[in-house]
Formats: sequence, structure tokens, C-alpha cells
Amino acid sequence: MNHENIKLAIFDIDGTLIKRGKTTIEESAITAIRKLRDTGVEVLIATGRAFYFIQDDIHERMHPDFYVTVNGSTVYDIDKRVIHEVPMLIEEVNALTEFARKHHLGIGYKLNEEMHIYSDYQIFTDVYLQGSPKAYILKDYTQAPLLVEGQELPKGIFMMGNESLIESARSFVSDARISKAYTDAFDIYSRRAGKMRGIEVVLERLNLSWHEVIAFGDADNDVDMLSAAEIGVAMGDAPEHVKDVATFVTTDLENHGIAHAIETLFDL
Repeated sequence: MNHENIKLAIFDIDGTLIKRGKTTIEESAITAIRKLRDTGVEVLIATGRAFYFIQDDIHERMHPDFYVTVNGSTVYDIDKRVIHEVPMLIEEVNALTEFARKHHLGIGYKLNEEMHIYSDYQIFTDVYLQGSPKAYILKDYTQAPLLVEGQELPKGIFMMGNESLIESARSFVSDARISKAYTDAFDIYSRRAGKMRGIEVVLERLNLSWHEVIAFGDADNDVDMLSAAEIGVAMGDAPEHVKDVATFVTTDLENHGIAHAIETLFDL
């Protein structure tokens, strides 16, 4: 592990910076990240969340230089301008919606300004929000017709319900990647996107390589970036297959995992 050449630090949010169901970053993490930035390292957020669902604490106390959102489908710069986006395919969006409605699964579209719920609005208010005060972002489209050409296409979809049913949807989509987020909940986004592609947009912009990156994550959709980074840090409570690809396994989020990794690896 070579920390001397690190120029960019990438952080997942849920389960890495902020515990699911909470809205603030651990104080020890904020302090450690500030020390890291003082050495000249830039900060990038890489998340499955849409920009408007990123916790306010991220913006107010962390001030990221870039945001890779909706699993790489939309990338923002420090001024919150979109610099890259990859919409899903309309035929697959509609097929997934019909499937969700038929099997009574929750399905929500991640659009640029709000989230449209096309099936089981209640599960999104009860489970998806996880304590977020941003319920106003959710719009009830459960009685709306399927999309037609010319309407805004989602950059990602969130589907909730029976895991085996949702996983079976892989049989009728090819562009859409279905990735487990947590129990009975899945992120769906274009295979033309992905956190890796979104991050590479930023790397190209900064003229950096993966050898100048440290990445922090805890879930399936973090595996690729942890593998590619010069230093991949897995959280202590990450699944074993995530830990297996990491170069460093830190403590749990609530046991100062971010601070422990930064202070140990960078001798701060």
C-alpha cells in the first residue's frame, strides 16, 4: 500500500460514512477527513443515492469536490453541476414497472429532481426513507401510466420486496444491472453506468489514475472500486466477500472506522 501518492479519497455513504437510519457523519470521521484534505487529497462521494437524498451533513460539513450518484449514473462537480449522466432504457424501465405492479413490489424512479413511486408508495415512506426528513421528494405515481418517449427517463430505480422475485427480473433485462442494497431492497441502473464509470469520469477530469486513489466502502456495489484503488478500505462489518477484495479492513463505522483507517494508513 502506497499512501504517499494518494490524491483522491472516495467514500460510499450508507454503512460507510453514515449508519443506515441516521443522518450525520461520525465526528471522528469528519476530523480525520479534514486532516486528510489538509495534505492535499480531494474528496469524492460515490453512492447509490440520488443527489437530493444525500444527507445534508455531507454537504454542510464534508464539502465534497465531486459526487458520483445513482451508482455512477449522474456525476456532479463541487458546484453541483451535472457533468455526466446515463439514463436507463425506456423499454426496460417499463418492463420492470409492469413486473413490480404484477407482483406487488415497491418500485421508484430516481429522476433529476424527485423520485416517482410507481408501485407500493407505502413501503417507500415506511422503509426507504430510513428517517430522512426529505419525504417531500417522493411523488405518488402508482396510478400513472407507463413511460412514453419524450418523458424524463430515470437514472436509476429502487425496487423493494421479495428478494427471489426481484432477482428473477434479471431474466428479462440486459442493460439494467440489479444489485442488492440491503435485505429485500435493490438498486437498479444501466450497465453503461456504475460507480466505476462515474469515478473514472472524475479521474479523467483530474488527470489521475487508480494508483492515486483510496476508496472506502461496505457493500456489493463498492467491490469494484475497492479492488481498483491503490488502497481499498472495507468497513469492519462489511460482508466477507467485500473484505476479501480490500487492502485494509478497518473497524465498524460506529467504532471510528473511517478515522482508524485514515490515521493508521496516513500516520496522521
